[in-house]
Amino acid sequence: MKRFFALFVICSLVGCAGLRDDVRGGSGGGDSGMRDAPCEECGTRGEIELKISDEKSYREWNGIAYSRLDSSAVVGVLPTLKVVAKRPDDCRMCHSFSADALDFDLAHVEDSLFAKAFPKMRRELLLPGMRLPDADSLYLDTLSFRLLKSVFADGKPLSDMAPWVSRDSVEQDLQREVPAKLKNLLNDIASRYEIRYVTMPIYLKVEMLPDLGKKGGFTWEILWTMWDVRYGELVFLTYSQFTAATTSRVAPEKEWSRPFAPRLWKMFSTDVGKLENH
Repeated sequence: MKRFFALFVICSLVGCAGLRDDVRGGSGGGDSGMRDAPCEECGTRGEIELKISDEKSYREWNGIAYSRLDSSAVVGVLPTLKVVAKRPDDCRMCHSFSADALDFDLAHVEDSLFAKAFPKMRRELLLPGMRLPDADSLYLDTLSFRLLKSVFADGKPLSDMAPWVSRDSVEQDLQREVPAKLKNLLNDIASRYEIRYVTMPIYLKVEMLPDLGKKGGFTWEILWTMWDVRYGELVFLTYSQFTAATTSRVAPEKEWSRPFAPRLWKMFSTDVGKLENH
């Protein structure tokens, strides 16, 4: 909970590292005037109930990296490198919806699941004032851009979701070669901050759809990764895309990451030594 609270404070003050894109009506702009709007459109309070449809997914893990997983190592935690938060101009249930709110919500899910799966690993936030000295804020911002532009799968940059969308419903053990530039970036993180692993949500895009379901809904797309930065290789990644529609009269004005939680946990909890490619 200390990590979670610290992330909330830093996100509030500096908007986190990485790229943040709050888009209204698909035409750009911030979310001023929306966060303080009354919650008349949010419906009766209670559990947000969602129906998931139009789902696409892909999982990839490195069996060799898994076999030497150090359960007591230090894990660096990066905020999402690229967050896109979209909503229409007239969305009255979107008062709490923003790119930073999405990343904060995702961090809460990630932190609780990771602690459950790897209780001996110590997680350190890679943010200025935390694991990073304040003087490294520029380095971290530059690092986000460099990582997003780094070539990885199919000769495409990490910011491109095409390789994962095209492999819908595939799960595979793959010792993918990491290009030298990306490997050097990962090695630099390891030596600079004396850490072994990094959890790195690459891309998160959520679009609010007020007319979906009984009380609105949203589309979700994410690429979430974990890397062994000492060796400069991928441990695993999971890609998830779906549509979430309300089945009760409670608007999805919070907990957008909740449907992703069991999908991330599936990767954390799977015995990859017994999992066959398919």
